[in-house]
Amino acid sequence: MKKTIIYLTINFLCVLLVNDIHGQKLKAIFTYRTFYAPESGPYVETYLSVDGKSVTYTPTISGKSQASIEVGMKFTNDQGAVVYQDKYNLLSPEVIDSTLGLKSQDKNFHFLDLQRVSLKNGKYILELTIADKNNTNGSNKINNAVNVEYYDNIISISDIQLVESFTPSNETTYITKSGYDVVPYVDFFYPVGLDKISFYTEIYNTDKVLGSSGYLVSFHIESHESKRKLENLTGFIRQQAQPVNVIMREISIKDLPSGNYNLVVDVKNSSNELLSSKRVFFQRSNKLALPDGGDFSKIEVNNTFVSQFTDKDVLSDLILSVVPISTNLEKIFIDNQINLSDVKLMQQFLYDFWLRRNPVSPEAAWISYNNEVRKVNSEFGTRIIKGYASERGRVYLQYGAPNTISRNYTEPSAYPYEIWHYYKTGSQTNRKFVFYNPDLVTNDFTLLHSDALGEPFNNQWEMLLQKRNTQSRDYDTEYKGDFYGNKAKEIFIDPK
Repeated sequence: MKKTIIYLTINFLCVLLVNDIHGQKLKAIFTYRTFYAPESGPYVETYLSVDGKSVTYTPTISGKSQASIEVGMKFTNDQGAVVYQDKYNLLSPEVIDSTLGLKSQDKNFHFLDLQRVSLKNGKYILELTIADKNNTNGSNKINNAVNVEYYDNIISISDIQLVESFTPSNETTYITKSGYDVVPYVDFFYPVGLDKISFYTEIYNTDKVLGSSGYLVSFHIESHESKRKLENLTGFIRQQAQPVNVIMREISIKDLPSGNYNLVVDVKNSSNELLSSKRVFFQRSNKLALPDGGDFSKIEVNNTFVSQFTDKDVLSDLILSVVPISTNLEKIFIDNQINLSDVKLMQQFLYDFWLRRNPVSPEAAWISYNNEVRKVNSEFGTRIIKGYASERGRVYLQYGAPNTISRNYTEPSAYPYEIWHYYKTGSQTNRKFVFYNPDLVTNDFTLLHSDALGEPFNNQWEMLLQKRNTQSRDYDTEYKGDFYGNKAKEIFIDPK
């Protein structure tokens, strides 16, 4: 019997192959990444990791034992022509044998195959076959689309290679790149015990586009479902423009809850404009933990105020409504568990959330906040989104009611807008928020600009606000406030 399980990871194939042959299971994971070499052009790098416990060993002339895997690889272009084909044997490390046979711990390793195939820009079908040569009852075959697209006149980023380790190389081997031995992590799954995600990527042609200018490479982890950036899982590197810039970094995921995520790499110029971006999907499995490391299973919710909520949709709505006042770790948990959680888990999270904020009376804290949620749902909600999910609703719930609101919906050149003024927001004083409605139809106003720390800051906010009837404005020039009837700047400086 043959069984093939295939996982698709955004643009990349990650395959688990299983052969049931006389009780012996051949297990391997395969994936690939594309890169570009300025001197020779694009190429595909393939990675195959075979589980040493899943293969059949035979004696060698050295008195040890070894496994042999037959690998076939073929690339076919979109016209059906074979552009690359190879078949070869992949040998395991030799292991010590005995008359009692190999013990399980003697085979507790994975052995790796890495191939590099030069290909022109284009679309291909990759066909891979794999078989245990010492157990001849069948093989497995998979096919997957491969897209190669690199050009010499634009800034681009190679695929992001997940890495097990990278160390300075003393000699060139098949895993050596850019002066380092780069051991691929041939999977997208990070179980308990793996506390960091390491990656390798290359950036091309910055010298041709930016000249001698410097630029910024930023990287972060985001929720796969919501694309929410996890602010505590970020980093950046300043680079000088070169034909190829190599980026090798790692991010701690020790406290990252179970869920689906993307690792994102961005290239930005000195004006913080995005020039190129690349992401790779991964899964995290971690102990089901509260944001401070506690265990949900220890929380008793019977006879508490959350026990009245037994409908998953109601609980989901109550939990999503607390996002504006949640910590980063609580937001991570909500993003990745809200669609997977059972009713009891959702009750436990909600009760713990309010218990942390008011240990004496968590129910009173919830009632007070929920009254505010009802207000923003009524005032800022639309037929599509709840008020707490709108930007005005988020600011209201996070900072409280503003001290003043200036509403201007009929200025001749401006979109409808509101300017909110807070005398005090936490440790900050005299902070303003500018919301506007560029669609002119719904009640959903967008946060255009704020001088509060951590909020969107846009020094061109007046131009964008007045764009309703002034489409030809040059946004690279300084704004002089010369629109008829414009009061926005005056209100922002001196809100009433």
